[in-house]
Amino acid sequence: MTTTPLGTGDDDASVARAPVLTRRRSLALGAVGAGLGLGIAARATSAAAAPARAVVPGAADPTVFDVTTYGARGDGHTDDTRAIQKALATAGAVPGSEVWFPPAPGGCYRTTGVTVPGGVAALTGRCTLKDSDAPTVATLTGSVLAPLDTTTAGLLTVGVSGDGSFVGANPHGLTVDGLGFLGTAPGGGAVVGMWGATIVDTSDVTFVNCRDLYCGSPGFHGYPSGGDPDGTGGFARFLSSGTDNWFAVNGRVLSCSSYGAGTFVLADGLSTAHPGGGSTDGRISGCQANGHNHAVQLGPALAGAGGWSVTDCHFSSAEGASHITYGLAGTPWTLRVEGCYFDLCADVHIDCHGRGLQAVGNYFRALGGRAAISFGHTLATAGRDPAALLTGNVLDLDGSTTTACFAHFCGFTADVLAAHGGGQYAGNLVHNHGAPMPKSWVGQFMDSARKPVTAASTAELDLAAGPVLSA
Repeated sequence: MTTTPLGTGDDDASVARAPVLTRRRSLALGAVGAGLGLGIAARATSAAAAPARAVVPGAADPTVFDVTTYGARGDGHTDDTRAIQKALATAGAVPGSEVWFPPAPGGCYRTTGVTVPGGVAALTGRCTLKDSDAPTVATLTGSVLAPLDTTTAGLLTVGVSGDGSFVGANPHGLTVDGLGFLGTAPGGGAVVGMWGATIVDTSDVTFVNCRDLYCGSPGFHGYPSGGDPDGTGGFARFLSSGTDNWFAVNGRVLSCSSYGAGTFVLADGLSTAHPGGGSTDGRISGCQANGHNHAVQLGPALAGAGGWSVTDCHFSSAEGASHITYGLAGTPWTLRVEGCYFDLCADVHIDCHGRGLQAVGNYFRALGGRAAISFGHTLATAGRDPAALLTGNVLDLDGSTTTACFAHFCGFTADVLAAHGGGQYAGNLVHNHGAPMPKSWVGQFMDSARKPVTAASTAELDLAAGPVLSA
């Protein structure tokens, strides 16, 4: 990646990489082929033909700023925080700008944490996961942000506020494309509780083709060392104070991967002082997360986080408590989970405590867990029914000796669910490869007394056990 001097002054902000492709056009291409990296490919193709041009504040096309121009070394041990922050601040003065992280010669850019100001439209780079028998031995290299030492709390902060005041200068519409986030300090020790990215009171932030790694060669430093067991540490969290910041919506995580983080994606409020907070209406699609405690946490502590969808993802963690936890706090609404592959899990794949779960067309591998989906007891004690849609899913017991059911209604007896439950639970398939069902098996649906819930049909409830294929 080359840079072109601009002007003859002493201001080092007058140096920028030649423009290649506007961010809006790149996003349009990405919508068609984010998983194929079309935005990056298009930028690389057009770079040679793009003429050099000066930095013109307010220009229609974005200016691209190279962090190495501002002194970032990327040698894997130097503190690059000030250099990267200077590049971000300079780019922030040019609305629609892009900050480019060339692949680091030393594998990563070490930092104590940087903040993206308003005006910046994109952070771009190219990171590569080199693995051998992954994730036991894996190396993340290239355009990678990494902690300077074990005291680093976070690598990238998008937006400011957190006090409930209206913020008009946050980078709404930001795209983070192709960056990596490393969870290990120099020497290989995992930084417990650190977050790769924190998005504060900011809307329309998209992560695409990013990688997160808490592994360190030669050993696996993921769960539980890669993040605290309660999920305080991981790839990305979306937070909102919720009062005047009505725009804290539409976070997107597309075609990203994570190994060993405590939590892959979290959405919640910022503090008890602003209980209305919580990032909502987000999208997680085409991602893979392994070795986590929780892959996705929505409203785990402070605020409801509704309107999210999780589609076409692969989650696997033999040690993990759950792959998706939804609605423990606040008043959540509508979680859509579709076309996902839920692999190994220690407890339940989807731990649901809010109304409106839509789980459609997913594959659950039950080996090691007790249920594919669990509905929390607070749904009944709060006078609410699950009001869920569970249809077209497959539960593969795969020789499990612990799995008790497909869906567990923890707060309802069978009679209460039949009388007051709501939703559609039909057309789901259970199979055990032709082997007998394990002694742990209660039935496709299980109540709070660990008894089977039989078919029920009312104006509000359609519950019918689907086929069970066994010997």
